[in-house]
Amino acid sequence: MGAKKIVLNKPTPHYFSEKIENIQTNSPTWMIEALPIQRERRELMETGARIKYHRIKKKMSVEELASGIISTRELKKIESGDKSPSLEDLQALCKKLGISLAPKDNPIGKVLVKNFKSSLLHPQNKGKIMEQYADIHGHPLLHVDEDIELEYCVQQIRYFIITGDLDSAEEKIKEMDRFKEFMNQEQFYLFHKYIGNYHYILNDFENALKTYLLSERISPPSLGASELGDLYYSIGISATQCWQITMANKYSKLALKIYQQEFVPKRIVECHLNIAINERRVGNFKTAKEHFRNAFTIGNKIDNDFLKFNTEYNYGYYYYQLQNFKAAIIHLENALQYVPDEYTSDLILDYCVLIKCHIELKNLDAAKEILLKGYKIIKDKNISIDSPSNAHFKEVYTEFTCLNYFVNDNIEKFEEFLVDNLIPILKSHNKHFEMGFYYEHLGNSYMELGQFKQSALALTKAKQAYKDLMTINEE
Repeated sequence: MGAKKIVLNKPTPHYFSEKIENIQTNSPTWMIEALPIQRERRELMETGARIKYHRIKKKMSVEELASGIISTRELKKIESGDKSPSLEDLQALCKKLGISLAPKDNPIGKVLVKNFKSSLLHPQNKGKIMEQYADIHGHPLLHVDEDIELEYCVQQIRYFIITGDLDSAEEKIKEMDRFKEFMNQEQFYLFHKYIGNYHYILNDFENALKTYLLSERISPPSLGASELGDLYYSIGISATQCWQITMANKYSKLALKIYQQEFVPKRIVECHLNIAINERRVGNFKTAKEHFRNAFTIGNKIDNDFLKFNTEYNYGYYYYQLQNFKAAIIHLENALQYVPDEYTSDLILDYCVLIKCHIELKNLDAAKEILLKGYKIIKDKNISIDSPSNAHFKEVYTEFTCLNYFVNDNIEKFEEFLVDNLIPILKSHNKHFEMGFYYEHLGNSYMELGQFKQSALALTKAKQAYKDLMTINEE
C-alpha cells in the first residue's frame, strides 16, 4: 500500500522573484550575510549563467576568459544575460573552459543523485551510505551538466555531516557558497538547511534555529512531505535546545503528523520524545507522560539501540523530576543496556542521574559503586577532556566530578567545584532543576555541620532555582 500524502497549512515561502531582506544571523561571513535574488526554476542554465558557472568553477577571472576572444565588457554582459554571444564567440569560450557547446541530457546522473539524496534523508546505516558514496563519487555523469553537479555537491554537505566529517562539510559549504546564484530554488533551500545541520552538529543551536527558519522561508512550494517533515523536525529539536518551548512543540507536532502519515517510526519516536521533554519542562507532566509512553511503546519495536537508550533515559529523567526515584532507576538502568560503546558522554550522563536518584534514596553505597564504574570507563577509554571535539563530555564529566566530591563527603571541595565549574554550565543550559538539587544538598550538608549561615545562603539559591524553573518563558 502506498504512503498516504497529506497537505499541511505550510507558510507561504518567499519566491525567488522577491528579495529576502532583514535576515540577520551570527554566522561566519562565508555563510548567510545577505541572500541573493535567485533564478527561476529551470532544468538547464541559460548560456550566460552557464559560462559564468564554469569560469568560477575553474577560478578564472573575467579578464582571463575574455582574453583573445571578446572584450571584458562584452563577457560581463553575456554572463549577466544582457547579451547573447555569437556562435563563434560561444564556441571559443566553451573551448577555453573545456565544456561542451550545449548542456547534455543526463537521465542517469539524475537517478544517481536522486537515489543518493533519498538515502541521506532518513539514514539507517552509516556504513551503507559510505559504500554508496564510494560507488558513485567520481562518476563522470555527476558532472556532465550543471544542475546535476550542483545537486550532488549540495548533497555532499549533508553526507559529510552524517558521517561526521565536519572538516569536509565546512570546506564544501565554503566552496558552494560561491555558487549560490546558480542554484535552483530547491538547491538553494537545501544548501541553507544543511548549513543549519552543520550548526546543530557543532552545538551552535541558536544559529541552527535561525538558519532552519530561514530555510522554511525560502523553501519551494513543491517540497515533498518527507523533506518538509525533516525541516519541521529540525526546527523542533533546535527550538528545544534553545528553550523556545512553544515553537518547539508547534514544529514537532507538525513533523509528527507527517511522519505518522508517511510511517517513519524512528522519527515518530523522536517527535514524541521532543514534545514530552518540552511538556515536562513547563510542568505539563500528564501530557509529557502520554508522549513518553508513545515513544517507549513504538521505540521498543525498532532495532535502534541509541533510540532505545534515548527513550529509556528521558523516561527515567521524567520520573526523577517527579521524585519517583525507584521508577527512574528502573528506566535509567534499562537505558544502560543500549548505550553504544562510542557514546561515553551519554553513558556518564545516565550515571549522573542514577547517582542523584541514589543520593535522594540515601543509597550512598550504590552511588559510590556507579562512580567507580564511571571512572574506570573514562580511564580505560583515555578520553581527552580538553579536546574541542569533547566539549559535551567535558560538561558531563564536570557534573560527575562534582557528584564524586559530594558522595565522598568532601563538602568544601564540593561547594568550590560546584560554584566555579558546574553552576555556569547548568545556567547556560537552563537546568534550573539541577541547580536546585545541588544547592539544596549543599544547604542540607551545611545544616548538618551546624554552619547555619552557609546553609541559609545555599537553600535560598535552591529556592530561587526552583522558582526559575516554574517561570520558564514558553515563547
